[in-house]
Formats: sequence, structure tokens, C-alpha cells
Amino acid sequence: MEPTLVVIGISLRSAKLAMRERFLLNATQKSAALSALVRSDAIDEVIVLSNCNRTEFLVWTQNASEAANSVLRFLTRSTNLKLLEWSNYYRLVGDAAVAHVLRVTSGMDSAVFGEAEATNSILAAWQLAQRASTTGRFLDALMAKAFSVAGRVRQELGAASNMTTVAQAAVLVCREALGDLRHRRIVVLGAGQMALAAVKEFQGADAGEITIVNRSWDHALQLARQCKVKASHAESLWEQVLRADVVVSAAAQRVLLTREELEIVLRERKDKQLVVVDTAVPRTMDPSIRTLEGVTAHDLDDLCMTMDKLEARQEMLPRAERIVAEEAAGFRNKLLSESIVPTISAMRERLEVICQQEMDQLKEQFGPFTEDQELALEALSAHITQRISAALARQLKELPGRPELTTAIQQLFQLEVSKPMAEVKHSD
Repeated sequence: MEPTLVVIGISLRSAKLAMRERFLLNATQKSAALSALVRSDAIDEVIVLSNCNRTEFLVWTQNASEAANSVLRFLTRSTNLKLLEWSNYYRLVGDAAVAHVLRVTSGMDSAVFGEAEATNSILAAWQLAQRASTTGRFLDALMAKAFSVAGRVRQELGAASNMTTVAQAAVLVCREALGDLRHRRIVVLGAGQMALAAVKEFQGADAGEITIVNRSWDHALQLARQCKVKASHAESLWEQVLRADVVVSAAAQRVLLTREELEIVLRERKDKQLVVVDTAVPRTMDPSIRTLEGVTAHDLDDLCMTMDKLEARQEMLPRAERIVAEEAAGFRNKLLSESIVPTISAMRERLEVICQQEMDQLKEQFGPFTEDQELALEALSAHITQRISAALARQLKELPGRPELTTAIQQLFQLEVSKPMAEVKHSD
């Protein structure tokens, strides 16, 4: 077994929205996951990332297989994960895991290519892990590298300024369904940043009447005034849907539009087509409404597919992949090589102690010695210590991919190398 990075997770590239909703973790659940996993078998350091696009566990471990089992046991216990569902989780190890983290942090694996939100999300996950004392020299170094690469990708490609956003994708799918939006009524659910983005994009598309509906009337009114559109109370939701051509949900809370209620509204609308776009995770609209006649429904997965097909993303992705491949090359071995420094220092100190103990015994048996003899013996002791430690240090540096040698030396000389995560694990 050797120290390595393991990434275990699901994302918009590997799992449908329904699966991602099921394992989406809130702030309290993420903190609980960190606390439980850092005390689990084979997990030395851990970061938990969970947002609308992915739920991932970044783990530094001495045993990749056992660490994966620890994550499996945690998910089984805390989320009632079934073995069949476990097949939706990818497990990346070593260099592949490093490259993946660099991609995610750079926004290359997000719905919006190069979006700053992807970088901010993993930064928040790292900060949470640091506050929980579940990271150490390895994951901290990985995160520093990841943010450096994200900065380089943005600097060289200017990705974020050229890519289609979720709100823009919502406008695209509405145009595909309805054509010209100039005389269409748009209802936007929510009053946060996503709602603001949606309103601005529909205004830019010269949409007709735009109305904001939100649980908080004050927030709805504030956004409506900011954007110079209409606001409506949550109690009038179905009245607004009855008149709407497009309903866009950007709600932060689960205000579900049910199939049964929408069927009633559709009977009143007769043959008028309704386009429903749900940008929220978890979804705020019943997924089964897409089977209703007269309804065209899109969720975040549909919008992601729209964005993935756009030419700008197809052009930028290979260029960004080359940057990641260049930056990831050799990083893990470099990280492992740097990790031998504490072992080398501890080994030299241990050799000095052993030689001093032997010198003391020699003096007791055959002393006292003259001053010149003692100087000669001390010089010989120092020479032996230096020769042995230099030879072993050379082997450790020349074979950074053989961490079992580091472990063997630590065991042979009974070295106590600092391992902060081990202290955390055994503190309770």
C-alpha cells in the first residue's frame, strides 16, 4: 500500500439529477461527514464537496481500497445508500484523481465552463475542512495547486467571459420551443442571484411581461424594482401560471409545482403551450409534469446538455485539458517526495541518539579516555551517522514512488513522524 489521493463521488457527468438530489449534503451534513470520515479506517485527510453539480469526497489515504470502503460505510449509514446506487459513484486514484480535482476547481467539469462558482464552491469546502482539522500537508498542497491551475486556465483562456450561463441556456430552450419571446409572458420563481440572472437574460431577449413570484414579498418587490418588472405574492402563483408562456424556477426553497395542480391549470389554458424551466437543485417542480400534453419541461440536466453542445465550450475544453495535463504531470510524485523530509530529519535525529547511547556505553566499559581519544570517537560517531543517513536519504529521494521504503525506515528506526490526522482520529 502507498499514500495516494482518492476521489469518490457523483457529478452531473456521471449521475442523473435525481441521484444528485438524493445525496446532496447541506452545511450541517457536510460537517458531520468530515467528523465521521476523518475517524474512519484508512482516511488520513478528507474534504467533502457537495453542490448542485456534484457530491465528492477527496481523501488522502495509505490504503485506497479501505478508504473507499470507509466512504461506502459512511454513506450506507448516513444516507441509506444501496449497493446498486454505489455503482453511480466514480472512484479515481492517484494521478487520475489529481487531474480530476484540477479540472473541477478550474470549472472545466461544471455546467458552465470556467465558472467562478465552481472554484468558490471547492474553496468553501476546503475552508470547512480546515476548520474541522481534517486536512493536512497533502490535501492543503493539492488545494494550493488546484487554485493555481484555475487561475492559469482563466488567465490563458478567459473562459468565464465567453461561456453560456444557465440563465442563457434557459432562454435558448424557450426560444427553441416558442420562437420569438417578444410577446411572451415570463414568470420567474425566486428572488436570489439565479432569479436575477434569469430576469436579465429574458430582458435581453426582449421578452414580454416578466413577473417575479417569491415566498418573501419584500424580496420579490426589491428584485422587481431593481429590474423594473412586476412582482406578485406567492398566493397568486397559480393565477400567474395560468397566464404564463414560460415559468422559470430559480427558487432556493422547495416550492414544488405538482402534476395534479398543473393539470387543473392546463385545462383552463386549453391548447396554450407552457414551457417550464427548473434551474433549482433540489428541483422545485414535479419531474413528471414533462409528460403532460402542452408542457415542455427542462431541468438542470437538460440545460447542461444544451451548454455542452455549444461551440465555445467545444473549442476551449481541449486547450484547458492540455493545461491540466501539464500541471498534473508529476505533481503527486513531487508531493510524495516532499513528504519524506520529516522522515529524513527524524531518522538523523534517531541515529544521533543511537550513536550517543553506544558512545556512553563504550565509555563506561573501557573509559576513561583521553581528550584526543574522545574527540576521535565523536568524529567517528558523527561520520557513521552521516554516512548511514545520507545513504538512506538518497534512496528515499531517488524512489519517491516507493513510499513503502519510507514506511519501512520509520518502522526500523521507530520514528515518530508528525501525523496531525492521526492525532485527530484518536482524540476521542
